[in-house]
Amino acid sequence: MEFTRADWRRLAELRERFLAAEVRDTNSPLPPYWADERDFEIYDATFAQRIGWKFRAVMRELQLRGRLPSGALVVDWGCGTGIAAREYCAVAGAQAGQRFVLFDRSREATDFARMKLLEVHPELEVSTDRLSPTIEPDVLLISHVLDELGDEDRHQLLNLVRRSRAVVWVEAGSRATSRKLCQLRDELLAHFDVVAPCTHSVKCGVLAAGQSANWCHHFARAPAEAFTSAHWRTFADTLGIDLRSLPYSFIALERRSENSPKTAANARFLGRPRMMKGRAMLDVCDESGVREMSLLQRTDRALFRRLDDAAGELLLFSITADGRRITAIEPRAQ
Repeated sequence: MEFTRADWRRLAELRERFLAAEVRDTNSPLPPYWADERDFEIYDATFAQRIGWKFRAVMRELQLRGRLPSGALVVDWGCGTGIAAREYCAVAGAQAGQRFVLFDRSREATDFARMKLLEVHPELEVSTDRLSPTIEPDVLLISHVLDELGDEDRHQLLNLVRRSRAVVWVEAGSRATSRKLCQLRDELLAHFDVVAPCTHSVKCGVLAAGQSANWCHHFARAPAEAFTSAHWRTFADTLGIDLRSLPYSFIALERRSENSPKTAANARFLGRPRMMKGRAMLDVCDESGVREMSLLQRTDRALFRRLDDAAGELLLFSITADGRRITAIEPRAQ
């Protein structure tokens, strides 16, 4: 796709709206922002792709942990151009007869999302009808909607979440948005087990007293094309975006069951380690809360080198500690 100067100006306008939405102080929904079909095309080739890289990181983590959700009915709520549904299929696979429901307040967005999904998965049954108030999704996908919701939208969405068997909810990695997502996580604990990112299903540690400066966020890895193509180079230079940084926050939930598997890890670190000479400082989250801990390089030199790249599979750990100093650490898949 060839981008014009007008396209890049339009993307800059959209980005300003999205950034302003993160800190807006209102109970009303974000006003509509799609102007025409071209908006969907240029958004899908840029911002949606970055969201897709984050969503794929979440899906691959769930796959690594053996907790990838599946089912006959998948709902992509607030679908935009449908990148979440496409990334779900890329990792979980798509099956003939599987039904996808795409929902967005913009009818034009759902039509575009349906077209893009069927381009790669024509075997799917894809609906853009209004959601039934009694629909019970096997898998509910939600992506980058939290900053746009009004009170009524939020209420309707949480009712849908409570009717779902499994939920994968991905948001921006900003402090304000992440903490809002953590608050919703705690509201849903009565109905769900938290599959990820947490290693527990008790109250969120970043919302505890004394943790107001902290937030639960992680980093995805951009594909090689982000650093080799002229398209992404122009994107980064024109919009002033660092393609190496892909922060995101998320929650993955499963309806509570006596047979739900439990995680074998006892800790996870948040954000990026702060690497210093001879040691790394980690914000560690476990069932007891969030605390800063140190790992000396000599404790595990190979692992220490890997910590310098926080994106990827180094997420969950079993740790032994002496106070706030980690004396032994073992990466775990789940």
